[in-house]
Amino acid sequence: MTARHFATITCAVALAGMLAAFSGRAHAQSMIRDQDYMRDVIALADTLGRAHGIRVLCNGNADQYWRRHMVRLLDMEAPGPGGLRQSMIDGFNSGFAYAGRLHRQCNSAATRAEQDYAATGQAITNRLATANIPGARLGAPDP
Repeated sequence: MTARHFATITCAVALAGMLAAFSGRAHAQSMIRDQDYMRDVIALADTLGRAHGIRVLCNGNADQYWRRHMVRLLDMEAPGPGGLRQSMIDGFNSGFAYAGRLHRQCNSAATRAEQDYAATGQAITNRLATANIPGARLGAPDP
């Protein structure tokens, strides 16, 4: 495993853990979805799309790591048809397209960008959790 892959996996694991913690706790609570929630969950979908675009560029179409997290997020936050689900899908697809326009080859800039997207996704997830889940703790998810 190269240092690039290790760094990318480290960021990916951090975001994946936060997504799992957010989604699991969110549905254990009664949530009111305000405009800030909608903005942040769509921004998270966009960020996942950007990370997915780079991941596919560097590892090929078979690597669906970030897309699987997006599907899980959709299943938890917008399981049925509707405006939120469509906005999240549009955000993911827009982020994917943006990453493809910005990064045409897998290089150190692209892998750094994936790490940055993972950090951005973690920050959005933290914001969502603290704003919408009473008693939510930031950091690593519960075991």
